[in-house]
Amino acid sequence: MDWPETAPEGLALLPPDAAAEFGGAENLRLSYQPGENCLAVNLTAEFPERLRPLLDAEPGSGLFHIPGLYLKKAAMDEPVARAFTWQNAKVKVIGSEPDRVEYHTWYFHVAMDSYERWEELFSITVNAASGAEVLIPDTLGPEVIGLCGPEDPTGGIPAGTASGNEREDSGPGVTFQYAARGLMVKIEEKAAQFVLRLETGLRRDRKRIREYYHALLRDETTSRERENSALRGREDKRRAVELELRRKIAELDERYAIKTVITPHVLVRLDMPVLAVKCEVFRRQARGFHTIYWNPLTKALEPMRCFRCGESIFSVFFSENDVKPLCAACSGVR
Repeated sequence: MDWPETAPEGLALLPPDAAAEFGGAENLRLSYQPGENCLAVNLTAEFPERLRPLLDAEPGSGLFHIPGLYLKKAAMDEPVARAFTWQNAKVKVIGSEPDRVEYHTWYFHVAMDSYERWEELFSITVNAASGAEVLIPDTLGPEVIGLCGPEDPTGGIPAGTASGNEREDSGPGVTFQYAARGLMVKIEEKAAQFVLRLETGLRRDRKRIREYYHALLRDETTSRERENSALRGREDKRRAVELELRRKIAELDERYAIKTVITPHVLVRLDMPVLAVKCEVFRRQARGFHTIYWNPLTKALEPMRCFRCGESIFSVFFSENDVKPLCAACSGVR
């Protein structure tokens, strides 16, 4: 983009895919006022409409910053003991300190198309430091956006660098994978009745068609035997009926097939203060350190993340040697 502040027009150099959306021209003249051979950059109909294909091609992203929130100051031993169950290890709280963490809220549109349509909007929030899915107020809602500001007046610690804690938070590419796992679980729950209705309808229609064509075979056999027809004629008729039955079943399967389209629309990155609770874990001869987060929006401790399947957990097992958190299923306990 080349558009000096005082110039009435600017010039945008478009990559090939974007140029294709604008008629193939790689150089696009821009102006604040309508004119010939240029795109007017304003909120009249033309500009949003022409940009829509580009905006629809990838999710929008916004970064919001909450300067300060009240952080719990009391000892965290008792709250941790109430919130978590340590199944196969001893865990000791060694302290807590202010930190800053990004929460990535992914907004998805999910559509299932069959002979009926089902669609739903979902939001999944992931703590970029722990990787755990957490439940917090709507990040686009007024109760959260109203807390956001341009900078931290308290000189807060940037995310991932609290008090010498060298932590590398996950970027959107990683949290997207975490959110996608949680999304699959939510889709399975929300769409269960829709899928069940389709499966029931498919079974009903399959049964009805099979009964119809099997009745044709029975009628044909009785008629042929009565007329003392040749066995070959009956066999040809049987093959024709079975072929038609398979074709009808295939048509049914196609009619009831479900095509699912998942579209990520918006990513909200919320940078905010949290209380990082440091824990030391003892598992037989092994020892490890983990951080649990107290969230000032929910005023509660967040779950840990099973490092194998990604499930958010409060009932925690730990692996034998590297003392990683595990859910019951991944630990082998049934």
